[in-house]
Amino acid sequence: MDSLVLRMQKQAMDSAVSVVDLVRTALVVATKLEVREFREWCELELRGYNDRNVPPYRRVEGQLKAWNPARGGFMPVMFRDAAAAKALATRAAVQPVGELERAYRDTGPDGTLEMPLTPDVLNEVCAKSPGYQMGMVPTVLLAPTQVFGILDAVRNTVLEWSLRLERDGILGEGMAFSPDEKQRAGQITYNITNFTGVLGNVVAESLQIGDYGAIHGELKRRGVSQDERNELEQILDELPNAPADKRTSLLAQGGEWLKRNAPTIGALSDVIRGWFEALK
Repeated sequence: MDSLVLRMQKQAMDSAVSVVDLVRTALVVATKLEVREFREWCELELRGYNDRNVPPYRRVEGQLKAWNPARGGFMPVMFRDAAAAKALATRAAVQPVGELERAYRDTGPDGTLEMPLTPDVLNEVCAKSPGYQMGMVPTVLLAPTQVFGILDAVRNTVLEWSLRLERDGILGEGMAFSPDEKQRAGQITYNITNFTGVLGNVVAESLQIGDYGAIHGELKRRGVSQDERNELEQILDELPNAPADKRTSLLAQGGEWLKRNAPTIGALSDVIRGWFEALK
């Protein structure tokens, strides 16, 4: 009988196989092997995320525009604060992978996808705007390539995991795994951060820009020294109100900090780099 892992590997390499079907296969494998972290990731991809656990690869940045009912088209939304505009245009794609795949397929490569702002955000940011009161509601428009990037990240994650299982001699036969394979899988840490950069409990979308306090514990857990943590905190404290020349110096210092610490902090470096970009 054929190998379930090699079947999954073949599906991951075949673009004709839908991503949602691939994740279902990965869920079967993870469940049978009792690999909890990978099973939970599969379940989240299939059912959808909430705002507190969206992994960085699902963080997308679009164009902030508003529908103009008078002209029958979208118009740009202007903000005095560029950082605020960037933060609003950066969204977490929480939808199940099946919905994202269907939206990408139906839109086509030349269209745009709409990711509306939540009512809470609209009320907080736009309630006093005359345009909003006249029915011009801001929304985020995404290029289909950003959605494809999410689908591609998911496919690559499953492929890399299947290769790791094969390397560890865990292949399965038909729809089953031997007791020895299950035991070996239980002794190996298949940390999903090694594949997609999922950041455990620290989520890019739920963090405020420059919110050092929200990542301090994760930096410490990952082994970043006290001196390095202090330096990052100082950079993020000074950046928002720094004059132009000092800001340039701080951003350069931040870039050097990321170079030194990226191998240790993994996907958390993407979050911090995003903060630096937003605080330029």
